[in-house]
Amino acid sequence: MRLLISIPIYIVAISVFTVVGLLFIIFSFILPVKLMYKSSRVLCWTTLKSLCIRIKIIGNPPPPGHHIYMFNHSSFVDVFLFAYLMRGPCTAIIATKNYSYPILGSILKRFKGIPIERNNKKSAIKSIERAQEMLSTGHDVVILPEGTRTTTGNLKRFKKGGFHMAYNIKAPIVPVGCIGAFEFKPKNRWSLSPRTITIKYGTPTNPSTYESLGVDGLLKQLEQKIKELTNRKFEDEV
Repeated sequence: MRLLISIPIYIVAISVFTVVGLLFIIFSFILPVKLMYKSSRVLCWTTLKSLCIRIKIIGNPPPPGHHIYMFNHSSFVDVFLFAYLMRGPCTAIIATKNYSYPILGSILKRFKGIPIERNNKKSAIKSIERAQEMLSTGHDVVILPEGTRTTTGNLKRFKKGGFHMAYNIKAPIVPVGCIGAFEFKPKNRWSLSPRTITIKYGTPTNPSTYESLGVDGLLKQLEQKIKELTNRKFEDEV
């Protein structure tokens, strides 16, 4: 039954994303920057609804600007979820391969998305430096600290890049737990399972604690926070 349901949902969602995405790209060259970010939320909301996803939000994010948001990464819909949740100018560190997809790649460029090649250390460092520049200009930056999507539903251990960035410029990190996206569409299954996806905001970190924590301590603190928000274990704990 899930297979039969998935085919029409894919057809509708791809059609909706193509039309609304093209309109967004065209109008993003005309609209003021502030309105461009607001219209991007409409694009993401429309895409998520066409996929038969309902969103439940628990907690409140801080005011826009100068924050690093860290989400757990479990589904292709994550990119639409975090873009929908942002309330002001924002960007994200995103795997380079996503820029090769028609329309999506153009949208990411309009967002000033920061491509990253995680297996290329020099390139990854440049991406983190670019993200630091964006933070300093008032943007929020989204990072998926696991790097790649989980294939088990459990959490992968976090990579250090985003924590070095937070430590260097003393930016608060907002932990965000995403529950239900893996069950909707995991990486290793093509069929969809329409449902409610719950987003839980955690308490932002306090930059005044960074010196005592160090980068490793900050990383461990965020791992624990997102573990609690998602009620998931890490793969090496299972």
